[in-house]
Amino acid sequence: MTSAPRARQSIRRRLVLFLVTMLLLLVGAAAVITYFVAVRAANDAYDRSLLDPALDLQQNLRMVDGAPHLDLPPKAQEALMYDQADEVVFQIRAPDGTVIAGVSDLPAAAELTHGQHRFYDVDYREQNLRVAALLNAQNVLVQVGETRHKRNRLVGEILVAELVPTLLVAFVSIALAWAGIAHGLAPLARVRTELLGRSPHDLRPIPNDAAPVEIAPVVDAFNRLLSRLSEANALQQRFLANAAHQLRTPLAGLQMHLELQLRREQAPEVRAELERLHKATLRTGHMTKQLLALAKAESTSDAEAAVQPVDLYQCAEAAAQHWVPVAIARRIDLGFALEHATVQGDPSLLTELLDNLIDNALRYTPEGGAVTVQCGMRQSMPFVAVEDTGPGIPASERERVFERFHRVAGTTSEGTGLGLAIVREIADRHGARVGIESPRNGQGTCVVVLFGAIAEAKHAG
Repeated sequence: MTSAPRARQSIRRRLVLFLVTMLLLLVGAAAVITYFVAVRAANDAYDRSLLDPALDLQQNLRMVDGAPHLDLPPKAQEALMYDQADEVVFQIRAPDGTVIAGVSDLPAAAELTHGQHRFYDVDYREQNLRVAALLNAQNVLVQVGETRHKRNRLVGEILVAELVPTLLVAFVSIALAWAGIAHGLAPLARVRTELLGRSPHDLRPIPNDAAPVEIAPVVDAFNRLLSRLSEANALQQRFLANAAHQLRTPLAGLQMHLELQLRREQAPEVRAELERLHKATLRTGHMTKQLLALAKAESTSDAEAAVQPVDLYQCAEAAAQHWVPVAIARRIDLGFALEHATVQGDPSLLTELLDNLIDNALRYTPEGGAVTVQCGMRQSMPFVAVEDTGPGIPASERERVFERFHRVAGTTSEGTGLGLAIVREIADRHGARVGIESPRNGQGTCVVVLFGAIAEAKHAG
């Protein structure tokens, strides 16, 4: 049982996610540390001002009949407890715990010694108070508490002052990291672009200086693979070419002997067998010729050296001398509508392309039909097209007919199924596109080869 394929991962995405995660963790840790530092700074800033009213209350305590008494008018108490931002409360407890002044429900501080003061937090009436407590020599406890509005505001200001620059630095770091990663991965993009721009036959090794050091082992391994593929492809092409070449001589001899026998007087049944054998020999010879053409089209050796400016007009004109007699013998009207259009390519391969298009059209066009060869400019690009009045190719088969040895079902012509495969191979070698269109009259087939790489284009005249 095979496991499901793993989703491809992006190096850029992994690096950015790692960086963002680490920066967020650092920002979070900085926020926590800054918060505690801010709380401590706020308490240090405001605890001294909170202790001052407690000391004032302690200084205004008087002992009356052995009992402590706060000698401070209500107006003075109100002024002492006034705060614009926070609510301030106080409490004074006698040594026996009796509340002698202030609020009665403020919890008493514990574990205080004479002359000692302390600060602590307490929940009071659903609010959090910061309390300053001190114990005088007579064991009278004085407590002053205030809400934390000023402190919280100061903590917020410190957090904003510290975290906003940190967040800005983090965002800028992420942006710079994204740009840096993109710059660092640019060599990979160049390698990818180079590979995508190559034809299927270009098995040259990737230049080592085009890839970063980190992926040099991958490039070296890929180059070794390309080298093995090139050797295997060359071996296959040599075998195919040699086999087809070796078949040509005995097939030519067999064809000659069969033609000599057909010229002599033969019994009817013997002549019928000889004619069938002669047709099979011709078909085999034609297939051998096409195999040689296919091997040449696929061969990568000396591909660049053979490229030169080629006028499609001259290719079509040369083809006319060869195919017009064949068309006349088959009672087919072979016409030409030619204009000058020059492309960069291999003259022998372009001639082979045109020969296969014309041969294919003549084979599938019945007697009395017509085949028209065209070349010139279309959409500012050179093109060559061969149109016939044959049975046509169904839309569902128009892509498959370019496969090797594929023939449309019901076809009666003695084709090999290699002609259009050779055309596609040669077109790919020249950066051209091959398509099948319906003729303007709606009958037959029109195969169009549109060239994208233009060396020079000119119209007749």
